[in-house]
Amino acid sequence: MRNFLFLLIATGFLVIGCKPDLTVSNVRVQWNGNQKSVGADIQNIGNKDAGAFLVYFNGDENPVSDNHRPQVSQKLPGLAKGATVTLHADFAPLAHPDNAYLANVYQITVIADPKNMIDEKDENNNTASYLLSQQVGCVWFGPPPPVNTQYGQAAGNSPGDEIMFTADSIRVTVENFHWTSGGAFNKAYIDQATPSFGAGQTMRTNNINLKFDLTRMAFPVGKVTFDFLDMGGFENFSVNGQPAPMYVGELTAAPSAGGCTVVVTAGTVAGGKTGTVTITGQVKTVTVGGQELWLDNFCAER
Repeated sequence: MRNFLFLLIATGFLVIGCKPDLTVSNVRVQWNGNQKSVGADIQNIGNKDAGAFLVYFNGDENPVSDNHRPQVSQKLPGLAKGATVTLHADFAPLAHPDNAYLANVYQITVIADPKNMIDEKDENNNTASYLLSQQVGCVWFGPPPPVNTQYGQAAGNSPGDEIMFTADSIRVTVENFHWTSGGAFNKAYIDQATPSFGAGQTMRTNNINLKFDLTRMAFPVGKVTFDFLDMGGFENFSVNGQPAPMYVGELTAAPSAGGCTVVVTAGTVAGGKTGTVTITGQVKTVTVGGQELWLDNFCAER
């Protein structure tokens, strides 16, 4: 009788302990340009076959999109004990203006059995994440939007209105332009790059400023660079709201401001000059515009 009870208890422990156990490992990511793909290994390390279950590939965002949150869902018909399956997810088709064309994604999280369809031995080892190493965000001025898209007074905007680009969590608004006496709120528009300046499309400012707000980015910004083409008149420039209300003069002589160091390199072209502005320090906002000023390749990095 005693041996029978021992056998019954041992059998019970074996039955209770006989469960599948799903894990996620070896998450690898390609997140460059238009290629945004993720791979992951899903393994059943338990001692029982698993039935059908889901696997989620989540693009973790900052800020989180109100709509079109990036997620790829796959369903597996099952996974035998000790078996491993490799899954791949393509995020590129999920790019949409609502999620800043996937620019808000800072991390990929893969979850096996997110709906708890499988009774597992361990329910706390179903997730693995991959932090995107690329900590840089840029505004390229499209496309989209197309060439000749206008902003400012000509488009019915008011100072402070946000305008949309393929931007990596960088909020861009149109703002008043300051002269040495008085000011204006005219227009900015998307222009075609030329052999002497830009790549693809550029932004032309005409008596209007653009304010680049970097506070929504997934990392603290320690460096900002942008290219410019100056074909006449003077420019406005400020970093973190300093100097107040605005530096007015030649961009090549822009001062360090807002607790940051500003370095401008420039050369001459027919009718004007072109160059690059580099800002280092804790950068939160940059405001820049001109009377005949083109901008391109505005990039912020950690």
